This record gives sequence, C-alpha cells and structure tokens, in this order.
Amino acid sequence: MDLRTKLIFAFVLASLGAMLALGAFSYDATRSLLRSIALRQLEAMAESKKQDLERAIVGWRDRVQLVTSRTSLRESLRSFKRDGDEAQLVRTEAILADAIRAAESLRGISIYGADGFFLASSGIDLGERERVRPAMFMWADEPVVYENVSLDPDEGLLVTLVSPVRIAGVLVGAAKVRLSAQELIDVTRDYTGLGETGETLMAMQTESGDALVLNPLRHGPADSAGRRIGPDQARDPILQAVQGIEATYEDGAYDYRGEEVWAATRYLEEFGWGVVVKVDVDEELAPIRELRETLIRLGLSLSAFAIVVATLFGFYVSGPIRELAEVAQRIRDGEHGLRAPTGGADEVGRLARTFNAMADELLSTEEAVEEARDEAGSAQRADEPPPSHATGPKG
Repeated sequence: MDLRTKLIFAFVLASLGAMLALGAFSYDATRSLLRSIALRQLEAMAESKKQDLERAIVGWRDRVQLVTSRTSLRESLRSFKRDGDEAQLVRTEAILADAIRAAESLRGISIYGADGFFLASSGIDLGERERVRPAMFMWADEPVVYENVSLDPDEGLLVTLVSPVRIAGVLVGAAKVRLSAQELIDVTRDYTGLGETGETLMAMQTESGDALVLNPLRHGPADSAGRRIGPDQARDPILQAVQGIEATYEDGAYDYRGEEVWAATRYLEEFGWGVVVKVDVDEELAPIRELRETLIRLGLSLSAFAIVVATLFGFYVSGPIRELAEVAQRIRDGEHGLRAPTGGADEVGRLARTFNAMADELLSTEEAVEEARDEAGSAQRADEPPPSHATGPKG
C-alpha cells in the first residue's frame, strides 16, 4: 500500500470516527432531552386535566345546590311533612321537572323525606324508590355528596350526587340528583398536545380490584367505555391511578393495547377516580428516529466528501515524495546529473534539497574517483619498460 493510499485511509477513518462520536453524542443528548420534555408536558397536562375535571365537578355541585335551594321545593316538602297533603308531591314533581329543563346536564331527580322514604321524582327513573340508606344522613353537614357513577346504554356516563334539603337549618328531606358526565367526557376527548396516539383515561376501582374505564377509548369502538383492566395488565398505569398514586411512568409502562407508553397519573380523591394522561413511546421517539436517519445520510455525504478531500490531500502530500522517489530511481539508473525540484519550503522541500546536496556530493565523489582512477592508470603506464625489439641472424 503506497503512502497516498495510507493517507486517504487515515483521513477517512479519522473523519468517520469523529462523525460517529459526534452523531452518537447528539443522538443520546437529543433523546434524553426529548424524553425529559415529553414527561414534563405529561405532568403538566395531567394536572391540567385534573383541574378541568374538578371544575366540572364544582359545576355539578352548584347545579345540585340550585335544585335543593329552591324555596318552592323546600316549602312543598315542609307542607307535606306537616299536613301529609298528596297535592304537595304533585307540586314537587312539577318543580323537579322545571329544574331539569333549566339545566341541560340534569337527567333525573328523586326526593326523599327526612325519614328516608321516597316521595317524588322526575326525569330518569333512578330505580331507588326504596328507603334511602340511613348512612346518607351522616353526610348532612356536607352540601353535596358523591354517591355513585353508572354507565347507561342510552345516556352514557351518569353521576349521582346527594344533597340534604333544609329549611332554617332543619332537615326536611334529601335530593338524589343524576347528572350527565358529558363534560368529563369532553375533557378526556380533548387530545390537544397528545399527538395521534395519546389519550386521557378516567377509571374507578371495582370491588375485585380491576380498573373500570369510564370514558370511551380513543383506540376502541365508540361504546368502549366500561372496559375493565385487570391485574393481568399490571404494567398499565391506570391500575396505579385508581389506587390513588400520582406519579410519572417512563419505563416499562404499557397500556390496554400492549403498547409501551409514557404516562402521568392523577387521583380525584372525592370520587375515587384515577386519571391517566399517556402517549405512545413509539410516536414520541419518531423525531429521534428521523434524526438518526438524517445523521446517517449526513455521515454518508461527509464520508464521500472526506474521500475526495483525502484523495486531493494525498496527491498534495505524496506528489513531491513520489517525484523524489522517481528522481532517486533515475539517478540509480545512471542519470547522475538529474536533481529533484526544490520549490517547497516545507519538510518535503528540505528533504529534496538535502537529497540534491547528497547527489551532488555523490557525483563529486564519483568524479574524483574516476579522476583518480585515470591518474593511476596513467602512472602505471609510465612506469612500464619500453618494449624490446628482437633481431634475427644476418645472412
């Protein structure tokens, strides 16, 4: 392998090594930065979703209190309690129907007396005409109390709240109000900032320990609410969320589809609901894969450029040396007067000048040797006796 080829290989290998090191560092640094940014965004979005859900719940409380604070409703209940007039129950039902018409989210209202027995209702039949559980009155100091949530095939997600009805601080009854949770569904269906695969899940823990998803899944049919996620999917963050754990999950978390995800969880303590905001790792790392492909293409382009530069550099460096080698070969072949070009001021130029000086000395030595040889030959001939001439007998 000649010097030029060695220079080309050395230059290309050094360039590729530097590019690989820089590419690996850039890839790892960018991946780490992107991961950190994505997790912080998930944390912020999870907190934002929780606040949106809590605002919707506050709105429900206000609507329920508007119902139970109606003077006409309270007076009707007090009159029925005092006189037992059935007409007051008919009036109560009319009041409830008017309240449902006034608030879009109200779906059904049932009124119970202070003794816990059913009195009147309007809207969706709550199916609870039996006596109210005595434990309900333990909540009398609370203006509105969450009771349960249900998935109705026609109405969707429904939430039931209970509120006492008082007159001058005296308990005269209680109202069970069932509301549409469409506001919560709308919050979970807002996929802003979650890309093509991210989503928000709400779930509650069942008696068996499963997580019951309350909102439709983004990657499931429209009626996918009500899906259960059991312990066999232990790496799904929703199972942690319904247990009240608020955390960020970045390694080894998988959702109901079996896709690896990054997720952040929140907990609505009053309702006992868990909230998960998640994104697919594959989608989040797509820019990193694009960066890797770009780095590969850039590396190939720079490699081609390095080969061209190394070739030109090899010609520039090895050219004078090759010329010097050719001159040395021709001198060896007998062209003793030939000299190498000495135009450069670098090491190669100094080498050429030194070589020429050495050639001059060699030529001078050779001429001196030749001259001495000639003189020795001349002296030797001078010292030889003249040749004798032989003569024959005279006759």
